[in-house]
Amino acid sequence: MAGKKIAKNIKFEEALSELEAVVEKLENGDLPLEDAIAEFQRGTELSRVCLEKLNAAKAAVQKLVVSPDDEEDYHTEEFADLDEEGTGSVWEEED
Repeated sequence: MAGKKIAKNIKFEEALSELEAVVEKLENGDLPLEDAIAEFQRGTELSRVCLEKLNAAKAAVQKLVVSPDDEEDYHTEEFADLDEEGTGSVWEEED
């Protein structure tokens, strides 16, 4: 609980699982104040780690765009940025 360091090489799924466990403990409401504060701080750090890993994954992913006029003409583009709600479309609407 308190003072437990987050491994630098932690996988996203592990960090997310730990974050979910922290949230569950905090939602339960049975922790003494000092422990709740320590868990909240750990949850904040786990959240930061997850966000960093998601941003790194996003930076590594691109979409391939094929020209509608020439199937041999293509280029890569970044995926659409996510909006504030964490959603966003990578699909472009056709007219």
